[in-house]
Amino acid sequence: MAPRKRSQNYVAIDFGTSHIKVTVGPGSGAPLVTKRAAVAYYNLENGPDTAVEFDPAKTLRLITATVKSALAQTKLDPADIFGIGVTSQRMGLVLLNLEGLPLYAGPNRDLRAVFEGAEIDANTMVDVWEVTGHGPGMLSAWARLKWFAVNAPEIYERSRTVCSIADWLILELTGELMMEQALAVESGLGLVASGEPARALAPALNLGDIDLPATCRPGTIVGKLKSTRARSLGLPTGIPVVACGPDTQSGLIGMGVQLPNAIGVVSGWSTACQRVTERPVFDDTRAMWTGRHVVENRWILEGNVGETGGTYQWLLALLYGSLYNDAVMDNLDDAIGNIEPGSTGVTSFLGPSFVHMASVGLRTGGLLFPVPLSFEPPERIDIARAVLENIAFGIRRNIERLNSFRGPALNIAVGGGMVKTRAFRQILADVLDCEIGIAESGETTSLGALSQAAAAIGKGPSLAEYAAIRSTELTAYRPNATSAGIYDDLYTEWRHKERLLESFEL
Repeated sequence: MAPRKRSQNYVAIDFGTSHIKVTVGPGSGAPLVTKRAAVAYYNLENGPDTAVEFDPAKTLRLITATVKSALAQTKLDPADIFGIGVTSQRMGLVLLNLEGLPLYAGPNRDLRAVFEGAEIDANTMVDVWEVTGHGPGMLSAWARLKWFAVNAPEIYERSRTVCSIADWLILELTGELMMEQALAVESGLGLVASGEPARALAPALNLGDIDLPATCRPGTIVGKLKSTRARSLGLPTGIPVVACGPDTQSGLIGMGVQLPNAIGVVSGWSTACQRVTERPVFDDTRAMWTGRHVVENRWILEGNVGETGGTYQWLLALLYGSLYNDAVMDNLDDAIGNIEPGSTGVTSFLGPSFVHMASVGLRTGGLLFPVPLSFEPPERIDIARAVLENIAFGIRRNIERLNSFRGPALNIAVGGGMVKTRAFRQILADVLDCEIGIAESGETTSLGALSQAAAAIGKGPSLAEYAAIRSTELTAYRPNATSAGIYDDLYTEWRHKERLLESFEL
């Protein structure tokens, strides 16, 4: 009997803003299974309300359980798993001591260092924006380090280095520590032009005790799975572990967005609109970020829409009393799709728009209704659609800003959790008034991580070739001419009302 041909599958671990996702599958095509588990965050007892952390040991146990659950559902032989790809949320950080043990682990939502960030922004001798393409200072690793130096010196004095969440996870899996270049840039720890560690910033910001690890390109095999971790995960010892790019940039690969002037919209808890460039392109007003793509010799210019899926989930919980319930969204989908553009006169301003990264702050928002309400009272479903239209308008505004730098986009691909709402796909195509490609599963980050792992470990296609394959997996959505015309007027009206709201002081 001929030996069984082994299928080549990989495990993708994605530490996102709200959930940890584990996906098992090949480098292209549909994944075999995706399992998710909510991340448990907590606030400090004696710290600011904006300080958010997670427990590293408990989180590792959660990841282990989620990996085992995903593998069990696939019913694959462990020998069919050829490697692991790891990605994570941007600006999530871990402080490590001399032995490589975590002293602090915090997500991108940890905003304890607002004042320290303002100090960095006001420093005329050091321009973090110029070398990393990112700001404001409060979102950088340097601001959090400054906070620890002043407010928790017992932690800072034992800290020797800092890295992303994905870098730390790979350290736990392999015993090897490197910073993936694109992720390092997102937290201000890497140089956007070269991807090298931004080591000169440490002494310049009076943080000379911190030594940054070496960086590696996305798609690098950092090490091999340790025997202790292999036993707990149920995987073979020694399989390669790959550093993947940030969740959003991995999402670009999951949608096949790699050619210059193509735009990828990764719309999940928040939404990033990223345009691929052949060199670093900077927004002189610092409203948009400049980052690194995971494909070699590619960069990105990014506009951010803000909280989108998070806003929609909050609204559904408020209206229907069920947060994180996919069944609620599925049940509403057809009804939302049957409502005419304009949502019976309801206009939403609940956050999604163009986020100017150099002046991030609170602004006035809300819902506007035609009054008196007795004339045509809106229903809950109208409000739900209005929020989806708000998100689509925010994406259009960001894409218009991106196009103002480089002309019309080559093409637009959209993925992430928001596209699981089918009505949103058509609303977005109509608002943008152009054909868009949709990654049906919504798991674009995981798909991109699987492709990066396969390209690094396998003997088949390169990463660029995997991205080309992923682009063929998109479903085309074309605008309805009548709806697009209506939305063009509604978008103009939305922008006018938004400017009026911006004139109100909180």
